[in-house]
Amino acid sequence: MSRKFTSRGAVAVTGGLTSALVLALAVNSAGAAPTPAPTSKANANAACAPSEGITPSTITLGFFSPKTGPAAANFAGGEAAARLRVAQENAKGGVNGRKIVLIGYDDQANGQTQTTMATKALQSDKVFGIIMTSATDSAFPTFKTNNVPVTGFNVLAMANDRNTFSVVGPTAPTIISTAPLERLKQAGVANVALISHNSPSAAAGMTNTSKSIPASGTGLNQALLITDEAQGAHDATSTALRIKNSGADGAYMSMFVDGVVSIAQALKQQGVSLKGSMGAGLVDPAVIAKAAGPLEGMIGTTYGTIPAGVPGAAGMRTYINGMKAAGLNPYGATAPVAFAAADLMIHGLKLAGKCPTRASFVDNLRKVTSYNAAGMMPQTVSFQPGVTPMGNPNRCSWFVVIKNGVPVPDPKATCGKLVDTTTGKVVLG
Repeated sequence: MSRKFTSRGAVAVTGGLTSALVLALAVNSAGAAPTPAPTSKANANAACAPSEGITPSTITLGFFSPKTGPAAANFAGGEAAARLRVAQENAKGGVNGRKIVLIGYDDQANGQTQTTMATKALQSDKVFGIIMTSATDSAFPTFKTNNVPVTGFNVLAMANDRNTFSVVGPTAPTIISTAPLERLKQAGVANVALISHNSPSAAAGMTNTSKSIPASGTGLNQALLITDEAQGAHDATSTALRIKNSGADGAYMSMFVDGVVSIAQALKQQGVSLKGSMGAGLVDPAVIAKAAGPLEGMIGTTYGTIPAGVPGAAGMRTYINGMKAAGLNPYGATAPVAFAAADLMIHGLKLAGKCPTRASFVDNLRKVTSYNAAGMMPQTVSFQPGVTPMGNPNRCSWFVVIKNGVPVPDPKATCGKLVDTTTGKVVLG
């Protein structure tokens, strides 16, 4: 019998509240912030020339993610984390005297919906820039045409569009890190099954991982390649049987967390025991505990940040403490990268000067060579030309292993090589 799964503003506050409660109220409110009263800095800002999304006292930003639809469960917590980072900055007076107003948009992980939301954000809501954690990139041509700054999760547009900035390092259509392969080799894997869902970014990434195997130096063999797993409900038992029949002794799954869990459960039902299996986004203790036994021994990856629990990772501790104080779950895969993406947007706004424009934001953030979201990343990110015109893709990942139902971080990050899959050559590492 086949086994299937289905994915599932800020407010005005006054004195007398603790800072944690103020942030909690700001983060968990459903609406955007009202326009703050003018300050002396805001009055000084009145001399600035008009700029889209900018007033003397406010900066209006958009946050795109799937709140409903098949990807909603995977991206849950992202907007709340971004709102927390915005609330923290607003509590300090905002950016050059301007408070940040954040408007949330539900793109449903659907291309047409995302494009519609982009039109609303730019034409009706007049946002300055976009923070995004989504598996969909249909709106990026619109953002590029209008030079709208975008910070967030890796999508293919971040390889080509000068106005886009991936908080975990630029992606590239043909360049891939071999870090996941290196980690699977450490686990004793010899024959690997590569599986992704059917979003353009995930499918392209796994295809490139497949092409990078010969140059990786890992000695791994590819037993199976699947790049069309559905993002919503799908037949996990069929996929488990394909892995079993391929002779694979390891698997790398780049898909939504529900999909990883479902396939792991189906593999156990089929009596398949792999030497090493890896699941993207498999880091939340609550998700792991709910799934129980089938995940034991699996390797989990974050979406680019350092995992929770790494000794000395001050940036992650600050993030986790802030999330807990606001009554939010800090351990989901999306929330840390959304928080960092909001931090990157704020960093860019500060660099853009007292009279920010979209052009000054993009021009100045493109000069940055060592961004790491206050210590949340396993390596620094450069937005200057490197291996790609937008910088060097991240070649390091910090993994966790599920032990006794708990995600335990590796002692250190695993750094692979960057392979250009068009030439089969190592370009960095």
